[in-house]
Amino acid sequence: MAVKETIRADLEAARVSFHALLDSLSEDDLRKKSNNPGWTNAEILFHMALGFMIVPRLAPLVRFFGRLPDRYSKIFAQILNRGTGLFNWVNALGARMGGKVYTGRRLARQYERTHQAILRLLGSIREDEWELGMYYPTRWDAEFGEYMTLKELFTFPISHYTFHLGQIKQDHPWIIHPGQEDEG
Repeated sequence: MAVKETIRADLEAARVSFHALLDSLSEDDLRKKSNNPGWTNAEILFHMALGFMIVPRLAPLVRFFGRLPDRYSKIFAQILNRGTGLFNWVNALGARMGGKVYTGRRLARQYERTHQAILRLLGSIREDEWELGMYYPTRWDAEFGEYMTLKELFTFPISHYTFHLGQIKQDHPWIIHPGQEDEG
């Protein structure tokens, strides 16, 4: 299977899983504390969706820096790593605000808009661009590699989503993991 088709299938599996998870949670469930101390289920879900939302923002950077000598993105990543404290604060604040502002239905609609944007972007990637890459601020997210290609950027939100799945607290767990068949 070609790169685009594999990524498209993985994104679709994550989309199905995200909606199944969201549909399994009541508004009360969303307000409950998650398995991640200090965060509610809604905040974790928004943070999980945010992993997808950054792809359309980062892809142009990868395309840009991927055409330059590596030292430029390495310097950029080092500068961003110095701002890790501020990033962590903004990341947490954004998730907390997003978890309060977005109802389940509103988050589902935002996820769909993001999913469609990623698919449009995916369609624009030429075969010779998949190995374009850049250095990333490794202190911002454990799922970021030191150097990531465009292909790895498109798979990042899926691994980020899967990583956080276990942090959702449910009385009646029913989560479809990306790539797992719905067994009813």
